[in-house]
Amino acid sequence: MKNLIIITILTFFITNAHSAELKVEPLYSFEKTYRIEPAPAKFVTRTYIGARGTYGVPLLSAELEVARSEDSDTFPAQVKKVDYETYRAMLGLKSYPFTFSYGGVYFRAGARAKKESVTTTISGVETKNEGEIVLDPYAGAGITIAFSNMFALNAGVTLVYNRDAPSNEQFDRQTTFSFTIKASNR
Repeated sequence: MKNLIIITILTFFITNAHSAELKVEPLYSFEKTYRIEPAPAKFVTRTYIGARGTYGVPLLSAELEVARSEDSDTFPAQVKKVDYETYRAMLGLKSYPFTFSYGGVYFRAGARAKKESVTTTISGVETKNEGEIVLDPYAGAGITIAFSNMFALNAGVTLVYNRDAPSNEQFDRQTTFSFTIKASNR
């Protein structure tokens, strides 16, 4: 069954290659996520800056998104500072099943790879901890408003599974704003 799905998607992209478009989007996003370290565990909001590329036709496109975030916590009573550097890559499919003359509504789904580095400084002594790459599924929706044949604004919300969060809050929420630039004027 898995091979049939892969073959169907590849066939779709090959047969529609003549009308496929490459779009590049610089993006800015917020992600509400559950952070375990340092204790006590809590929800935090991170800001990401990155880029997203899509290739395909409106009905079905492949997408790749890469983004980076930096943030820190300070604990003056403990003379402690914790710096976080997070990288994420999202690979999936995007579809515009509902379009209108000045934009459309899209849906997206795929897998996210995330890696976090944590640098802890206590009284001037620095310790760096490289986290493992974590893979999680995602799904989301958004809206695109087109200004011309080449440029558009996008806003969307994506839910990403978070295995570390409490069972009643297992999804990180990403709110994304981006600006689309088409690579060709077909």
